[in-house]
Formats: sequence, C-alpha cells, structure tokens
Amino acid sequence: MAYLDAELYKAAVEGNINTLKKYTETSELSVTPKRNTILHIHLISPSKRSVTFVKEVLAMHPKLLLQININGDTPLHIAARYGHFDIAKVLIEQAKPQVKDLESGVGAVKQMLRMRNRKKDTALHEAARNNHLKVVKLLTHQDPHFAYMGNDSEETPLYLAAVKGYLYVVIELLHTCTSVAFGGPSGKTALHAAVMSGNRGIVLEILQKKKQLAVEVDENGWTPLHYAAYGHGKFFGTCVIVQRLLEHDKSAAYIVDIERKRTALHMAACQGNVRIMREIIAKCPDCCELTDSRGWNVVHYAVISKSDEALQLLLRNSSLIDLISEKDVNGNTPLHLLAVSRPYMPLFSFDGEDDLNAFYKQNISSRDNLIADLLQPKEKVLQWMEDLGKGPMGKISINKKGSWEVQDLRKGPKEAKVVAEFEKSKDSFLVVSGLVATVTFAAAFTLPGGYKTDEQGVEQGTAILTKNASFDAFVISDSIAMVLSTASVFIHFIVMLLGYQEKYWWLIRSALLFIMFAMGAMVIAFTTGTYAVLSPNLGLAVATCLIGLSFFIYLFYMLKRLYRKHLQNAYLEAALRISKLAATLRLSKPLLSH
Repeated sequence: MAYLDAELYKAAVEGNINTLKKYTETSELSVTPKRNTILHIHLISPSKRSVTFVKEVLAMHPKLLLQININGDTPLHIAARYGHFDIAKVLIEQAKPQVKDLESGVGAVKQMLRMRNRKKDTALHEAARNNHLKVVKLLTHQDPHFAYMGNDSEETPLYLAAVKGYLYVVIELLHTCTSVAFGGPSGKTALHAAVMSGNRGIVLEILQKKKQLAVEVDENGWTPLHYAAYGHGKFFGTCVIVQRLLEHDKSAAYIVDIERKRTALHMAACQGNVRIMREIIAKCPDCCELTDSRGWNVVHYAVISKSDEALQLLLRNSSLIDLISEKDVNGNTPLHLLAVSRPYMPLFSFDGEDDLNAFYKQNISSRDNLIADLLQPKEKVLQWMEDLGKGPMGKISINKKGSWEVQDLRKGPKEAKVVAEFEKSKDSFLVVSGLVATVTFAAAFTLPGGYKTDEQGVEQGTAILTKNASFDAFVISDSIAMVLSTASVFIHFIVMLLGYQEKYWWLIRSALLFIMFAMGAMVIAFTTGTYAVLSPNLGLAVATCLIGLSFFIYLFYMLKRLYRKHLQNAYLEAALRISKLAATLRLSKPLLSH
C-alpha cells in the first residue's frame, strides 16, 4: 500500500521546504492511500498556503503539476475549490514553459485548465461553485474560447453560479467566455437556475445574453416562468423576475407543462400568489382561458389555494366572471370546489361587483339552493381533487373530517406538523397565556410596598416605592409580560377565526415567542418586586432573587441540552445523507474537500 513518511507529510502540511529537500529522491513518488501528493496535501491543509513552497516543489518535481489523486483532482482543482488565487496563478505560470501535447495540439496551460476529475468537474467548475471570483477571472482569461460543458450531474460552471445566486461570477462568465454553455441537469438551463435562486440581477444578465432561454423548458415542460410563478426564489425578487420574463417573451405564459398541461398562471393561482397572478393577467389576459388536462381553469386553482385575495382578483374582473361556471371533465365547476372546501361561502362571492351580482341573478335562484346543490357531489369532488397528483406542484390530502389541504412538497412536513400540534394543544396554550395576562394585570394594581394614604394633594394614592430602581424594573417587566401575553391570547383568537393552516405559521410562531418572553418577564417582575420590598433585609432579598433567577439557569441548561441534541441529530442526518449520496454516485472524495 502507498504511504507517506510522517516527517514528509508534516513538512507538506506546514510548507517546510528545508525538510522537504531531505527527501529529494522519494518525495515525488510518495503519495497517500488516496494518491495525494505533497502538493495536494499542502493545498488541502488548513494551515496557510505558501507560494514559495509551491514554486520550490514544482522546481524539484515538475510532474506534480498535472498529477491527479484518487478523485482525479489536480493541484489546480484544489486551488480553485478553496479560492487560493495566488497558488492558482503560480500553477498556471509554471505550466506555461511546458511544451504542447502533440496529439491534442493544446498547450500545457489549457490542458491543465480543461482536465476533469472523476465528477467531470474542471477547475472552473470548482471556482464557480464556491464563489471564488478572482480565480474565475484568472481561469476564464486564460482560456476564454473553450466551452466548459456539464459535469456528470450535467452542471456547467454558469449553471452552478446561477443556482447559488453568485451574480458577479455569472457576469464574468457571460462577458469573458465566448462559448459559454447554458445547460443544466434535467433539461434546465442557467435561466431556470437563476429563477430558482431568486436573483433578479442574474436573470437580467442571462436574458440580455440569450433571451430565447425565456421559453426553454426542462424535462417536465416547465419554463423559467413556471418556476417563478410557483414561488421559487426570494419573494420580493420573484415579482420583478416575472415582469422581466414576460417582457422578453410573452409566449412563456401560454406554455403548459407535460404532466398536467398547467400554465404558469395555474401555478401562481394554486399558491395564491396574487402579485404574480396580477402581473401575468395584465400582460397576457387571454391566458386565463387555458385549462389543464382535467379541464381546470385558473379559478379552480385559486379555489384550492384557499386564498380569498386570489379569488377576489379573478371574480372582480368582469372578463373572467364566466370562468366560475366552467365545468371540468367531471362536470365540477369552481363553485363545487369552493362549497366542499370551506364551511362558509366568502361574502364577496355574492356581494361585490355588479358583474358578479348579475351573473348570480341570471344563473342562481338563491344562495341556499346553490349550497344544497353544490354539496350533493361532495365525496366525488373530494376524490377528484385528491387525484391532483404529486410532482413539483404538491398534492391534495383529505383528513377524516372531509376537509382538505394542499401540501407543498418544497417546504416539507415541518411547519405543517407544528401547526397541527399547536391546534391539538390550543386549549392549554390559551390557559397559559390567559393566566400570565391575568397575573401580570393584577400585579400592576397590587404594587409592592403599597400606596401613599396619609398625605393630601397630588401624591395621595401613588406608589410608595416610586423612586426605587428595583420598583421601576418591576413595573417595566410586568408591563412587558402583560402586553406580550395579551398579544398571544389575541393571536390565538385570530388563528381560530382564520383556521389552523400552514400559511399562518408566522402568526403561531409569534404567539409562541410572545408567551415565552412573557414568562421570562414575569419572573423578572417577581424578583425585582420582591427585592424592592425586602431591600432593608439585604440577605433575604438577595436569597429570594437568586431563587427566582434560578429559572433562567435551568432555562439555559435546558436550551443547551436541546441544542446539543439538535446538533447530534443534524450531524447524524448529514452523515446518513452523505453515505446515501456516496452510495448513489459512487463518490470517493475526501470529506475535507467539501
């Protein structure tokens, strides 16, 4: 088995050239079990890399410049991966004097730049993936005319930079490389990647370079507009991205996917994303007439989003009123879905714009007859909705009560699970919040130390300990606890009215944080109030405060234990993912390279 002498290994890690010279005859041939040479070891090591050491090594052993390890990485791959600009520059300078490869006719510099490791990554792939702009500039200027194609995951350097939102790397690749490749995995392009990252700057740069990418579809038939409408990327940037995509090619709004023949407007309506719906309808109003493979129009999708705002946008548009009566292939209109999905019919469905009222007067005799008629095929409608399908859109799930939810597969079950658990324990939560609010409210009117009663004038009835610093802290902390607990109770009632849904997770999270901070403020109010009245007996006052503040000691201990457990679970999960990935892709890359 190959091995490296311990002293030589240490010299490579530390960049000790004097020790290295003792091994002039063996250092070139000595490698680790993963075939890392002394140059690989020096570049991978966490200690400071030495340009002088690299030059000396290459002067003694020029062959190490292109020697690869078990992963196919040259020293340039590693320098690009870790962003060692000075080292990468030295490696390129050392390659320039070498002769051309007679078979390929390519100089040593370009040969080194184009070498691929076992994952088919070039040094430029590594630099772009890790956002090392200076290294990217160095590599692209050395070989600007070479088309850097995809690796074994079909990712090009441009795709890698775009999907991670590295704007300046994308600009460098687009402006310097004359034959830049735009492809990516599963038929996606760099524009798909830019939309998924939510970086509107990258979207604009790519569209200016190659605007036809706006209508390119991946293997699922999704255009970049589909991804933007479905809500990929950052919320505040997505609306601008939709605007730019439609400005470059409006036909993207009419392209349907392969699985269900859904347009980008269907995607936006399913998510209840009103801003994006408004943009698409403003620029392409007739795309609202398109239906998917089951005959669902945009109003069907707005109904399953459970967003009143999305429904209002469509139903208050006079040109779209008739869509509410359009039947799918099973004869279900959006009204059928609306009736079976909600315990009530939204008021704006009956009371609103004149066009909507006129529609109901013409087609519906009464509200009661409408609901009775719509509720008859409930089981069939629910079964039809459950067949919405999986894939990137999500799926419909129906609980035992017959109500349904759209499960967004991008988010995972975490938030939905927390919301469900909150609904189960809502009574206990309300009791705790109400108790804290009651106690702190009562404490505000039974102040420690009492009130002044034997004086006349404006000070009669005021607190005796007004000028005491501990008393001031008591009043402030008690007020904070009362306000936060009351806000928590208020949020509880709001969520009860709106329904315990995943989209209101931010409200539930706020309520949980409020009650936690309220309990902490209540403990502080107790200790400061107690200290204010017991301060003449300093020993008793300090002892009482320590007992009260022990709550925070236990809280810190509990959070530390939970955090440690969380880290252990995270490490275990990461290890399992890495092992699964290695088994799938047959990776042999050392962990240090990540």
